[in-house]
Amino acid sequence: MKRYISLVFLLILNGCGQYSIRNIDKPPPQLHEVWWKKGTSFLQIRKTLLECGQASLGGASSEIYEKIGIVEQKDQTNHSFLVDRCMLKAGFVEQNTSWTLKDACTDMRYRDYPACQLNAVIPTPSVERRLNSWYCKTKTDYDYCQRHALAPQLCNPEKIKTPPPECLADGQTQSPISQTNSSTQIKPRTNTYIPPDRMQQQAIQLQRDTQNQSNRQMNNMLKSTAPKILR
Repeated sequence: MKRYISLVFLLILNGCGQYSIRNIDKPPPQLHEVWWKKGTSFLQIRKTLLECGQASLGGASSEIYEKIGIVEQKDQTNHSFLVDRCMLKAGFVEQNTSWTLKDACTDMRYRDYPACQLNAVIPTPSVERRLNSWYCKTKTDYDYCQRHALAPQLCNPEKIKTPPPECLADGQTQSPISQTNSSTQIKPRTNTYIPPDRMQQQAIQLQRDTQNQSNRQMNNMLKSTAPKILR
């Protein structure tokens, strides 16, 4: 009997552990890896997530939701559903996930949420919403970071000057600090071709100038050290 129980226990462990063993070296997908659209880069996906209302690209925790004024757990979950519906409306599809919005909205715990209803008001991607998101504000506004970041002591005024690309306005390819200091940037050196005969003349002239300077220094030294004649 003990042998039979042990065998059943091992079979259960083997069945339950197969997924963990197969994925032991695979970290969980990042938020932008959950969404896919043909011809779209990860940067574009990250931008669209923020434009759809995603508070943070690292995943919106309850603390972050509270920072943007969404306190109730139900409202936080409903907001995340609206972000998903916005992404779907924008032509993205979910991948690398075993729990989709369809699964959530058919679950008895969530199927009555406003975001799961057919007449739900689905947000459309907004650049203004992206630039004013909690994620981008904490990376572009030092005062805002000090007031609203989860760890204000990590706010760095130097990093604020070089925000991540997903927090730049459309068409802005340079960071603010590089734009303001563009006049003081070092210009690249250009190589100018010099003919060989001219290079030889320059070398000879340089040698002559060096010799003349050496002679003048020698003459000055002799004059200063020569004995004075008494009159």
